[in-house]
Amino acid sequence: MNHYFIENPKLLTDERVLELNIFDRHYKFLSNNGLFSCDKVDDASITLLQNIPPLPRDSTLLDLGCGYGTLGIVLAKTYGVALTMADINSIALDYAAKNAKLNGVTATTIHSNSFENISATFDNIVLNPPIHAGKDVMYNMYEQSAAHLHSGGRLFIVIQKKHGAESTIAKLKTLFRVEVLYKKKGCYVVQAEVM
Repeated sequence: MNHYFIENPKLLTDERVLELNIFDRHYKFLSNNGLFSCDKVDDASITLLQNIPPLPRDSTLLDLGCGYGTLGIVLAKTYGVALTMADINSIALDYAAKNAKLNGVTATTIHSNSFENISATFDNIVLNPPIHAGKDVMYNMYEQSAAHLHSGGRLFIVIQKKHGAESTIAKLKTLFRVEVLYKKKGCYVVQAEVM
């Protein structure tokens, strides 16, 4: 089975433009087959964006597993944060770079399997975890996030109850101070702050 975190150029057969209105701004995102949520910006990402507290201007943000860049681009445009986007899929990363330019956002992109090629630390990390990659991959991302955040830095994630929200929160509590920012209809938005 093909997953969005596995590169497969043969799937790139139908480029499209997705539109999103959020925080009184209109965004356009280029997408294609083979990318996560290729037909529309997924509801969980929108819920995550709507529930992250304002980020300090000029703070740093890593959009980890950025896909075509929705989370990082909207947060950078809204709060003026310095954006880095990283993904294991170089095709998705190319789309993220195009979308940053399309939406007037400056961003650094890093081709990386989780934190493999990331040495910097950040004030904030945002993550819609790659559920289909498995729990070990997700938990490694949480652990590495703790090591790549400044003191007082925050990780923001969105996860469905059916995809292991409760076990994720238990894991995060071993690494961070955890606050559930949103919990409705089986969807959780979690803030995890470095202890």
